[in-house]
Amino acid sequence: DVLKTLRTYQAASELGSESLGAYVISQCRTASDILAVMVLQKQFGMTPESGKMMRVVPLFETLNDLTNAPEVLTTLFDVPGYLGAVKGKQEVMVGYSDSAKDAGRLAACWAQYTSQEAMAKVAASSGIELTFFHGKGGTVGRGGNPALYRAILSHPPNTINGRFRVTEQGEMITQNFGSPAIAERSLDIYTAAVLREAFTDHIEPTPSWRDQMARVSKVSCAAYRQLVREEPRFVPYFRQATPELELGQLNIGSRPAKRNPK
Repeated sequence: DVLKTLRTYQAASELGSESLGAYVISQCRTASDILAVMVLQKQFGMTPESGKMMRVVPLFETLNDLTNAPEVLTTLFDVPGYLGAVKGKQEVMVGYSDSAKDAGRLAACWAQYTSQEAMAKVAASSGIELTFFHGKGGTVGRGGNPALYRAILSHPPNTINGRFRVTEQGEMITQNFGSPAIAERSLDIYTAAVLREAFTDHIEPTPSWRDQMARVSKVSCAAYRQLVREEPRFVPYFRQATPELELGQLNIGSRPAKRNPK
């Protein structure tokens, strides 16, 4: 695995600067995960001066990772030389699908909201221009929302600021960009919502409302995990009541039917 990783960086270093984008770190948990990628890029000559340095984007995708994300950024921004290397800009990816599978939809949604709030404050205090990359799927359980315009406006205050990046994957590419007319309409919605958000007077959740959401999230997460992880009848029932096994054999999605447990 180490040799494969080094060969990947070697190949990336030989590409033109316009071929490289973001290096997304899945299951990012510590600042060292991000710094390791920066060090490896430097070893292969992928520096800001060369114009080949990829944006290093931590992906926080479980309940614990979302909760700890602000602390990770605080540690990262305190590292000497890091802010200069990234030129005062940082991109962070928020995982919707995996956090919902980990904690249940309600607890995941609240964790995504509060985590983005806290990360935005950390970035602002360090003078960092923060861009959130929303790793959403098409279904509601994976962070999707058919009411796209209102969904964008529902994001926490001071977390968009005219910058909004989101995944479009699998069948959603065809659904939202399958023809020139549909693609133009989808881009119209994104643009209008981001512009509207900049001129919206957001209402901050009250302390009592936050306390209530925290309690409800804790209860819902415990109930969800008890059913999914501890109830022995759940998986057999799920496989009999849904076409899960059959859908896993169809080549229509952007993800495998299930992850490798290793």
